Amino acid sequence: MEMSQELNLITRVFSAPSFQEAGLPFWNQRYIQLGKGTFKGTVTFLTLGKLTLIEETTNVSIGQTTCPPQGMIAVVLPVDRNGNGTINGEIRSDKAFIHIGGKEITVSGEEDCHAYYVLVRQADLPEFDFRKFGAITPVEPCFHVAQMSSWLASIFAGTWRSKIHFPGPIEQMLSDALLDRVKDILIGIQQKSSLAALRGTFSYSLFLKAQRFIDDYDDAIMSVTLLTDELNIPPHILRSAFVQTTGVSPRVWLRQRALDRARRAMLDPTQACKGVSQIALECGFFHFGRFAGYYAQTYGELPIVTIRNTLSI
Repeated sequence: MEMSQELNLITRVFSAPSFQEAGLPFWNQRYIQLGKGTFKGTVTFLTLGKLTLIEETTNVSIGQTTCPPQGMIAVVLPVDRNGNGTINGEIRSDKAFIHIGGKEITVSGEEDCHAYYVLVRQADLPEFDFRKFGAITPVEPCFHVAQMSSWLASIFAGTWRSKIHFPGPIEQMLSDALLDRVKDILIGIQQKSSLAALRGTFSYSLFLKAQRFIDDYDDAIMSVTLLTDELNIPPHILRSAFVQTTGVSPRVWLRQRALDRARRAMLDPTQACKGVSQIALECGFFHFGRFAGYYAQTYGELPIVTIRNTLSI
């Protein structure tokens, strides 16, 4: 039936980054809140033929590692980028990227972040050899990107009826048209050998080494001094690596990581019963007043309020 079908959009609203990181189906992600304020995020998705379309929003700055599902590619289309976000340590203002499934990247997001994703199975694109693609590749501005962005905006805004016209069943026709745009974008990348994948800077590689060490160590006693000693680098080099990759200093990043660990525990009914003091100690905070201040500054509420709300559910 022409133009009379409803698109089955599903929207989920999240009150914490740790909840939203699981909002993109089958993605491997971890979000840490870097900005200040009460978090609110949304994920809306739509299965359309061979494609999955996703819209994601967050209202505060988020640091994340993210990886699409294995065997897929994601066309990522940021909305209204102001140039403050980083990907693998590089400040980027591109209108689109190709992110290969199974390959992790590090992103430092902006406030009021908004992006669209088009997920496609690599098996549905047999004419392309994705082994030759890096984890993420920027796409030069072109008609295909602009048209895809316009279509996605109208779909998620619910105004597609007046803007998208196909002579047939809308879901199948729109799925085929979007898949054609994805192929056009990939052909454009292959034809421009100068458009290389983002492989990361020296600062990014240093950040990854630091992160691996932190992941294997006890958060409760982690410090900037311990990091510089382990990596055998001066403090200003470590600071530069973290600022370029995450937008914040290593001291702030370690604190936000510890706060994130504490918040995850307080949002979990099986751990919230430990109480504020015990959770703070387990996460490396030994001054409870400072912990409460940092926590409230980041999340917009005192830790005791989080625990009470969790245990009241």
